[in-house]
Amino acid sequence: MTLWVSVTIFSLFAVMPPNDGRSPDGTTPRRPHPFAPSLPETTSEEEKRFDQIIDRFILADTGRLSGPEAQQAIRDFDRLPPEAVFALIRGLNRAAAIDHSCPALQISKRLARQLRSSEDLELLRFARENIGAGVVRSRHADHIKDLRVAISRRITAVANAPPAVIREKR
Repeated sequence: MTLWVSVTIFSLFAVMPPNDGRSPDGTTPRRPHPFAPSLPETTSEEEKRFDQIIDRFILADTGRLSGPEAQQAIRDFDRLPPEAVFALIRGLNRAAAIDHSCPALQISKRLARQLRSSEDLELLRFARENIGAGVVRSRHADHIKDLRVAISRRITAVANAPPAVIREKR
């Protein structure tokens, strides 16, 4: 099932035109992301940049980057925008696979914080299905399982929440 989903996702991205959703003058806001309507759609260049930032953070957190370079990598990681959530999920899976404790835990904390406040059911479902994808025999298996359970609880809470009521001022 996961392979089919991955192939489908890849197919969707392969046929999508490289457009950031803005008008030529840059005034029109971006279109919603196809897997998370609460976030703007990102370009492949932005996703590559997010992945590079997360990879450098992993190097810094494991001690393979040090000094000013490591400090910059951590600052860049801390400044990632909310739409980097997909890169964070990929980064968590990579960090869990290398079996080093710090980066996987730091990335999962960041994801948990962001997803705990999300009301985007599509994003939450995507995260639950993809966190831990491809990770086998990791010392972080229990932590990943706990994160997926927390996301499932958030999905239930959001789905069962009463609809917001907009009231007019009197």
